[in-house]
Amino acid sequence: MSYTFTILSPTDTPLFAHEFGTCRSGGDGVARFTASERALNPFILHSALDIVEEVQWGPSSSSGSAAMYLKHIDKYQNNFISCWITGANVRFLLLTRPRDEVLGLGSGAGGGARGSLAGGRAGLGGNAGGVYNPTSPATEEAVKNFFVDVYEAWVKTIMNPFFHVGNGDVVKSPVFRARVAAAAKKYL
Repeated sequence: MSYTFTILSPTDTPLFAHEFGTCRSGGDGVARFTASERALNPFILHSALDIVEEVQWGPSSSSGSAAMYLKHIDKYQNNFISCWITGANVRFLLLTRPRDEVLGLGSGAGGGARGSLAGGRAGLGGNAGGVYNPTSPATEEAVKNFFVDVYEAWVKTIMNPFFHVGNGDVVKSPVFRARVAAAAKKYL
């Protein structure tokens, strides 16, 4: 699987972006996005912000407050988006792009357009074993644990007196990037 993780400010300014692949099931940790998918990913993530705002500002949960982890909130063709909202309205968005064979779309190793963004969701009709399910408890728990680790690193980063998130400063810290990569390797 390939992932794109983005942090957006309250004004929807990208503060941080990181691409990585899965390290589970023999993965090497390298993102396998095509050039066209890589160019489309920011647009997919920004289009999910409407749903994030609906959930965020909609009716509150039964406990009286909205949750920080919004789980799987959107999908676009073969891409699934999960979200975490901080108390300062900074949004963490994770775009997940499963491999074609995990989606049940064919061999996938030879590539081609089948199963890519151009291929659509045509092959997702059945409930074949091994098909990626973003709402399964194991997947949601892994994504939540990833977000929790990144949130802890985020809080430590914004506590730096030289970093002003309100001004739209971009996170350039190699330590923060390494912590995001470590959380991804650990959980995703």
